Amino acid sequence: MSQCPGGQLTANGGSVTRTIQITTPNTVISCEDIQGMLDIQAQNVTVRNSLIESSSGMTGEDANGTAAIKVEDGASAIIDHVKINGDDGVHACIWHQGTSLVVNAVNCYGVDDGVFSWADTSFSSTTGDHFVIKNSYFHGFTTATANGHEDGYQTEGASFGLIRHNTYRMTTNADSAIAIWDSLKSSHDIRVSHNLITGGGFSIYAEDYNPGDGGPGNPPAVGGFSDTNITFTRNVFSTDAAGCVGQFGVWFDRPSWGPYDGGPTDGWRRTGNKVLETGQSVDSGNPSGGGLSCG
Repeated sequence: MSQCPGGQLTANGGSVTRTIQITTPNTVISCEDIQGMLDIQAQNVTVRNSLIESSSGMTGEDANGTAAIKVEDGASAIIDHVKINGDDGVHACIWHQGTSLVVNAVNCYGVDDGVFSWADTSFSSTTGDHFVIKNSYFHGFTTATANGHEDGYQTEGASFGLIRHNTYRMTTNADSAIAIWDSLKSSHDIRVSHNLITGGGFSIYAEDYNPGDGGPGNPPAVGGFSDTNITFTRNVFSTDAAGCVGQFGVWFDRPSWGPYDGGPTDGWRRTGNKVLETGQSVDSGNPSGGGLSCG
């Protein structure tokens, strides 16, 4: 608000369930207090220094794919210094299936997933790619919408991404802080660095599970899509939610699930990751010691 005229926001009121379509390229939305869902259908749209409160009016899986801000096929957006209240009524704060997305200094809560990169392969092989998520705060999620598996960031196939200097304050009932999967297309070249993370069942998934995960009764993840060049650098994991950081640990890893052990196709790439409270390195596995049984 300090960046707005007189330190005030302009009311853009109405029903929180309405959809506001943005169809003009280079549109800038600034210093607005918005009620409703933004549906971005144009290139180079900017939303900054604003508040958004949204609800689809639906619960459970009926709310799948809804978001306070949805970046549609062929569109691109910059979301900068925006507070997003999903009102326990949308799937995500930001749903990205466009050509590119930059998220900076977003305060996201009241949703099932924070940012979701969606691979709409019926439109293009690159939907949901080319994203930056930085300097943002993800917290206060809900199980009321979508499948109830809360994730700070999730994809079923995305590439060329940076997730840097965010805080993910998940509970132990959540699924994860960051989940990078590959059921719809391959995920690759995603950097996760300098984040502060707590909670989740496991805090981090970077799992090749296409065509299977190699677990009991499932085919191995050989062929199909892949998870490659996913790097985790100098992230700090807090025991605020649990002694193992997540309920079960930091990294989802299954050594008995061949050939990739429940992790990335080309193995874990972890450097300088540690537990905040103890300073313990978690580059080679989950926290240990002190009576912990993590993993």
